[in-house]
Amino acid sequence: MIVEAVPGGEEIRAVEAAARAAEETDGVAPLGEQPLRALHAAHSADSGADVRHLMARPTACGGDSSAAPAPDAAPDAAPVGYAQLSGTGAEASAELVVHPDHRGRGIGTALVRAVLEREPAAAIWAHGDLPAARGLATALELTRTRELLKMRRVAADGPALPERRVDAGIELGTLAEAASEGGERWPGLDARAEFLRVNNAAFSWHPEQGGWTRAQLDERLAVDWVDLDAVFLAVDTGASPRLAGFHWTKTVAEPGEPVEGEVYVVAVDPVDQGRGLGGVLTSLGVEHLEEPVGARSVVLYVEGDNAPAVRTYEKLGFSVAHVDVTYTSG
Repeated sequence: MIVEAVPGGEEIRAVEAAARAAEETDGVAPLGEQPLRALHAAHSADSGADVRHLMARPTACGGDSSAAPAPDAAPDAAPVGYAQLSGTGAEASAELVVHPDHRGRGIGTALVRAVLEREPAAAIWAHGDLPAARGLATALELTRTRELLKMRRVAADGPALPERRVDAGIELGTLAEAASEGGERWPGLDARAEFLRVNNAAFSWHPEQGGWTRAQLDERLAVDWVDLDAVFLAVDTGASPRLAGFHWTKTVAEPGEPVEGEVYVVAVDPVDQGRGLGGVLTSLGVEHLEEPVGARSVVLYVEGDNAPAVRTYEKLGFSVAHVDVTYTSG
């Protein structure tokens, strides 16, 4: 039985447990950072009107969304599968998880069908491009529409990072050093306004990264893992200082696990393409993650069809670790 409802505390914990179990079984997390944030914000004012939560409850007949609940399953039984649908029309996307103990019963199929009933054009993420997801997509005659590569550089095996050279008039620094953030560099530069401008210009085509508002940027910069000293900037110091590019790094440190760094976002103003800033900023951030932070490995995500970016990252010692894909019904 598939139910669309705002999840309560017990349901959120059940979804998190299913996601942890799936990651342990599959070796890849089934839900990304943003869906998990939206799951926890389901009851808050920041939940977002375009986010819908679909929960699969145990049924007598497996995952058939029209089946009656099992006699021993209460209507509010903990969900064994979950899909989160965000956006509408061509902008809609979904991520889903089925607890490993309940797979093989058609629950994943029922969740995908429930998503497509609500948003026929939704892009459905399959993290890790796993055989089961490919089989489900084939059975439902879905089309593979996008590939997102996860690339990794292992510090112990990676080549030496190249010497960083920038054009005259370009200065490298951090967001924390900007005068608008309380630092002393680049007075007259509204670093966040420029950050937003460059991000939206560089990712104007991107369904998740593009089109940010100032409120969205401020919210993301306020989360507890963000270190403004680890957000690197390339500033054109001409008559009117402006941002030419940035590299926002992230550090993941799970208890008992080696530290892992992430090239969270790299963006270069389209007017500054061809100046080598993408490679310089990436190298600067990777050096920070590996040396003072001590990350044993650094990961990044890049669109599979972005050949220039992939080549840049390969030169810095990154290789493909796994692939996330989307499927649509079109």
